[in-house]
Amino acid sequence: MIKSIRLSDSAGVFGAIFAALCCAGVPIVVGALSVVGLSFVRKDAILWPLMSISLIIALWGFWKGRQFHGGAGPFLMATVAAVMLVAGVVFIHGPPAMTVIWVAVVALIVATVWNVSARISCQKRLPS
Repeated sequence: MIKSIRLSDSAGVFGAIFAALCCAGVPIVVGALSVVGLSFVRKDAILWPLMSISLIIALWGFWKGRQFHGGAGPFLMATVAAVMLVAGVVFIHGPPAMTVIWVAVVALIVATVWNVSARISCQKRLPS
């Protein structure tokens, strides 16, 4: 499998989570951006497209993973989590938004681990 396909779900998930946590104003992320002089990145005009593009890349990676290992679970979980992440960042406000964002973050991480393990398991079963 091409390396870019193998990394797309993980890299896309990382980018989407980073953008969502910046939008949510998580202190450690906002502080880290300030320390390295990237406070300007916190603008919604930058973060929303970054999150959207990252989620598209991640879902493409999950789709390719589904085609490789045959399991739809990680793709479906990632799709639901992506919708939750966008909803938490764009449409829901206040404390409920943070809950939705964190649940989506955990679900995306679980889906990524599930997808990677399914790919590894499938590769081990393939004849050398």
